[in-house]
Amino acid sequence: MTSDRIALYYGALLHDVGEVIFRTSSGSGDAAELGAGFLEREVAPLNSNYADDVGKLVVEQVRYGSSAKVGDAAGINATSLAHLVRFADGISLGCGINGAPNASFCPETYDCDAELRKIFNIIDGRSDDNTIPHESYSSILDRIREGLVHTGISRAGIDSLLNLLEVTAGSIPTSTDKAGLIDVSLYDHAKTTAGIAACAHAWLEAQGASDYQTSLFAEGHGAGSRGAQMFLLFSCDMSGIQSFIYTISGSGALKQLRARSLYLELLLEHIADGLLDRLGLCRANLLYTGGGHAYLLLPNTPETVAALESFDRELRTWFLAHYRTDLYLASAWVPCSPNDLLNVGEDGRRFPNLFRELTRRLSDRKAARYSADTIRRLNAPIAYDDHSRECRECHRSDCDLIDGRCPLCNALGAISPDLVKKGVFAVVPHRNQAPTYPPRLPLPFGADLALYDRDGYVRAAPETVRVYTKDSVGLDIGAVTHIWMGDYTADTNGEGISAYAALGTSLDSGRGIRRLGVLRADVDNLGSVFISGIPADKASISRTVTLSRALSYFFKKKINEILAEGDWRMQIVYSGGDDLFAIGNWSDVIHAAVAIRKAFDEFTGNGALSISAGIGMFEQKYPLASMAKEAGELEDAAKMFVATDGSGAEKNAIALWSAKQVFSWSEFIDVVVPRAQEVARIFDGIEKGKAFAYRLMELLRDVDNPVSIPRLAYVLARAFEGRGDEDRRYSQQFYNWATDTKQRAYLVTALEWYAYASRER
Repeated sequence: MTSDRIALYYGALLHDVGEVIFRTSSGSGDAAELGAGFLEREVAPLNSNYADDVGKLVVEQVRYGSSAKVGDAAGINATSLAHLVRFADGISLGCGINGAPNASFCPETYDCDAELRKIFNIIDGRSDDNTIPHESYSSILDRIREGLVHTGISRAGIDSLLNLLEVTAGSIPTSTDKAGLIDVSLYDHAKTTAGIAACAHAWLEAQGASDYQTSLFAEGHGAGSRGAQMFLLFSCDMSGIQSFIYTISGSGALKQLRARSLYLELLLEHIADGLLDRLGLCRANLLYTGGGHAYLLLPNTPETVAALESFDRELRTWFLAHYRTDLYLASAWVPCSPNDLLNVGEDGRRFPNLFRELTRRLSDRKAARYSADTIRRLNAPIAYDDHSRECRECHRSDCDLIDGRCPLCNALGAISPDLVKKGVFAVVPHRNQAPTYPPRLPLPFGADLALYDRDGYVRAAPETVRVYTKDSVGLDIGAVTHIWMGDYTADTNGEGISAYAALGTSLDSGRGIRRLGVLRADVDNLGSVFISGIPADKASISRTVTLSRALSYFFKKKINEILAEGDWRMQIVYSGGDDLFAIGNWSDVIHAAVAIRKAFDEFTGNGALSISAGIGMFEQKYPLASMAKEAGELEDAAKMFVATDGSGAEKNAIALWSAKQVFSWSEFIDVVVPRAQEVARIFDGIEKGKAFAYRLMELLRDVDNPVSIPRLAYVLARAFEGRGDEDRRYSQQFYNWATDTKQRAYLVTALEWYAYASRER
């Protein structure tokens, strides 16, 4: 990456730092000037990087890079990088190439105390006003100052700067104009601006243009640049994830599941970063990664297209060599212009149509993933001809085994025991004679993945290509890329998941059936939300990035807090993108699912998005792959839910134990859960309550038999015979529930829940 590109990234990422200063109690004046002065007077004296030639370029961009600085453009050289930032700033804000002059600034229209509004406020035509609290701007400024003082201006430092801005500016608005939506964070705007500016820089370089002012803004030039296809919207999508993760067996299956999901997550991060490195770009150009998908904004140059084609061939070869056809990464890209990103023209469909076209191209790639030559090679005899033994976990038979496992399963098994404790994921150069510790996992581009805890990493000081850390681990060990990771795990004192099953029920720890619960869930209709959920007149690349980051935050960060707060006895196998797979004590899993659903509703603030879930119950020795499959089928059943009350509601449901027991979340939370509690309270007061419950379930399940209802009436009368008026009312209430189709379904589930929870051990 050239020094100009590095300076451009820094200038674009920091171009709105003055907004933070302006919103402090002592801030006044022009925000851009405040930002430039802050770097010159408060950062440069303590960090000489900001006082040298490259640092001065950064300061110049902060001073003149705002899209509102139209009138000040004449004060800088036509080749200044600030023109690129100003150009990108307008696209990111969605206000156009030239932005809006600051001359009309009116303090009365701005509210410096305004909190960031949730991006979900406007999904599917809504107009809510839910907000996100943040710490004081003075505290935020102090943290930014401290971070900049200790971060050099370098390629490695860009990732640290992105980390710094995410934790400080991720919850504050980029604009506090009361006339606007105030729903894009300063971090998301700065990151998107930097990505757009870098693409424009590379595209103009390819055109041989260095006069950025004329090329981007001058009459006859600027207008042309708005329609020029200077960008590529790129996506890659991994196929085969479900079978790769879930179709394993053996005593270490759960550990394998968790390790495999972690491996695939970091594999995709590495692939995205590897591509960015080849193109001289950074993670500011990474719009989204998660759930096996990645989206990037790239420059549309011949060099980029050639690199993408080479990248695609190299990855196809690598996946075939390591995983045959089990895993496949499809990639596609579509050219686009500033007007496309601004959603200008075509009746407000240009921006969503980009994603539709990209999805179509990805589908085409998947449909014709292998060439004729590749297919012939796949069908040719494999050089490894001893297939008498297969891996006991993934069942591969085309490689040498180590203690009954293939090299990958062996390495995954080795890292599994301390998976949660290790927070430093180092991408290291591949060595043919890799050390036995820490175990290494294969990555493309001549690299391996090694896991460390912080102290172990410091002691080993390995040679690295790049380093990822989860949460706050590693922020003091140099330039790293921070990633969130959903990895909540309740401690079992080394007993494994069988301990979850042995605990019975959290409602009464002294009893309850010993079973495991498996939860699978994901967000409903997410693809259509990204394509058309944001209204056309509000669609912008920064809002799309904001929406993506919000969902990643929930499923990779917030999810850990939700489960920890409930102290649920379970662990996350995989959580990312919009998908969740968890396993634990059967009762805790149900309560945790309710907690997650409530938290997601609160997180979005308005029910704009919904989750559907399937929960299965299994014996602890049941094959884990079968648990995953059957819980997935229950999730599918929940996604097929259609309300019978005439509301037209679909999905947004939970399937509990059976595809016949599917309820909307409101039914489950407001009716089924309270009814289960009520049944437990009533039946615990009746002699032989459990036997009575089983008899009721038998009759209710055979309700089509003409004699079932009369028998039910008799059983209820006998059960409550000679008791008080309140108990007799229970008899009538149970009968009314039993004779109503919907209420009967609630009652059967409540009775089953009671039976499972009250079983003596």
